[in-house]
Amino acid sequence: MKKMDHLSKKLQDLQAEQQKLQRKIADHLYQETRKILGEDFSPSLALALVHQGWNHSEKSKEDWLKLSTSFPESTA
Repeated sequence: MKKMDHLSKKLQDLQAEQQKLQRKIADHLYQETRKILGEDFSPSLALALVHQGWNHSEKSKEDWLKLSTSFPESTA
């Protein structure tokens, strides 16, 4: 039973760490989007741009997926 408790605690710790990293990535994305859009920034505008652009063409998707490696996955 002790081992099971230890594994449960470890799982909780890993889930907390995952949530922490997801918040950091989301914050980084938010900050970068604000820089790009400047004074025109709003969450709804950013979402509309992604939605419109993503559904525009397969070529755009391919290009964006290639460029996606330039966005840092972690700010740790």
